Amino acid sequence: MGPDERVRIAYAAKRHYIDGVSRVEIADEMAVSRFKIARMLESALEKGIVKITIEPLDSVDLDLSIGLRDRFGLTHALAVITPGQAAETIQDRLGIAAAELLSEIVVDGDVLGLTAGRTLTATASHLTRLAACEVVQLAGVAAATPENGVEVMRRVSRVAGGRAHAIFAPLVVDTPVTAEALRREPGIKDTMRRFGSVTKAVVAIGSWSPPDSQLYDNAARIGVLDELLGRGVQAEICATLLDRDGREIDGLTDRSIAIDTAQLCDIPDVIAVAGGTLKTAAVAAALRSGIVTSLVTDAALAQRLLDDDSLATGSGPVRASARRSART
Repeated sequence: MGPDERVRIAYAAKRHYIDGVSRVEIADEMAVSRFKIARMLESALEKGIVKITIEPLDSVDLDLSIGLRDRFGLTHALAVITPGQAAETIQDRLGIAAAELLSEIVVDGDVLGLTAGRTLTATASHLTRLAACEVVQLAGVAAATPENGVEVMRRVSRVAGGRAHAIFAPLVVDTPVTAEALRREPGIKDTMRRFGSVTKAVVAIGSWSPPDSQLYDNAARIGVLDELLGRGVQAEICATLLDRDGREIDGLTDRSIAIDTAQLCDIPDVIAVAGGTLKTAAVAAALRSGIVTSLVTDAALAQRLLDDDSLATGSGPVRASARRSART
């Protein structure tokens, strides 16, 4: 390639990449065909005349995020860079990222469903901007802590400026009879009938092995923990229990005040926010289930997921089963 040709290629590249001029306009300027301009721009990249760089994001690992999205067929995926693996640090950084994601993707008229947990509390605390939307609590209160679902829902609804629909009841009760009676309470019934209108949900993922879960403690309280562990419970989303392969284990449904699995699978975008060293197997199970359609996690956990060759894409056993049930 001679110097004159390099100058012509460099000129075409400058006009296109820097000045924003279309290929057709450049072709008119240089009195050549647009196909010639296309070849010149291609040559500019091949010969190193033009070098395109994508600046890494300070808070998100771009490659891992794209890897998660492509590997698991996710709508949104953020692999958040954290300065360490301390649980509190990870929860805070995930909360920042999840709050930014919600500010970006929630639109006027959405109905936003929320569960509870430390990471979702961090999300709510960092949320400063949100489109006008209704907010629906998806599960009762697992424990009397600042991380309970009512408080998370209240904080988010204040930012959104929309109506808030709370569940003033425990997540798990002692008997199915008590659960059914609570579901018939007017306030609870009104909130639960809104589950079918939820367009986006933000959920936590609880781990049972190792234990990092609010349902785990409730199962122990009502005396079914050993039975459920024996059946292989690995993770939870709301009141849905999952084994390591992402299959649903029915154990607390009839005693819980929460969105059920079929309703959860009907939500167009279920955004899981979870991370940390204790959550790897639980997040993997949630991805295998197909319930989760978007994920905000820490970069270290994202890498562990991508290194696991047993994890594959697909709708997952739970979501696929819910779809089959809906058709019958």
